[in-house]
Order: sequence, then structure tokens, then C-alpha cells
Amino acid sequence: MASITPIKNQELGFYRVPQITDLLCISKSTWWLWVQNGKAPKGRKLSPGVTVWSRSDIHAFIEKLEAESTDTTPPEAA
Repeated sequence: MASITPIKNQELGFYRVPQITDLLCISKSTWWLWVQNGKAPKGRKLSPGVTVWSRSDIHAFIEKLEAESTDTTPPEAA
């Protein structure tokens, strides 16, 4: 029996909606709204009920979100 070599590069492969929403801690409806509004990358349709996103696209999207959220401007005094 042939042995299976694990993928060492975690950027290879695809995510589906449940995996993405778990990573981002958001709801499915929020994810689809972000995709529709262009905030999140568009997926690839594999079949009528299956859409996937490349891992590299999702990791780049998460890095972009993190960069946007690390704004060091202090809030204005009230």
C-alpha cells in the first residue's frame, strides 16, 4: 500500500464557507454579504451547490483585515 505524503504548504487547497466563517468568527450571511459587496474575494463555483475559495486568497484577506484593524490612531477625547 502506498503511503500518503501530507501537504506541507498550507496555502494549497480550498476552503468552503463553514471553514471560512469559523476562521473569521462570523456568520454565513455576513460572509456572503461581504462577497456580494466586494469586501471579500469571490469564490470559484465547482458545481451548483459548491463554492470554494483558495486558501491563499483567504489568508491574504485575513492579513488585510488584520492590517486594517491595527490602526494606531487614538480615539478623539469626548
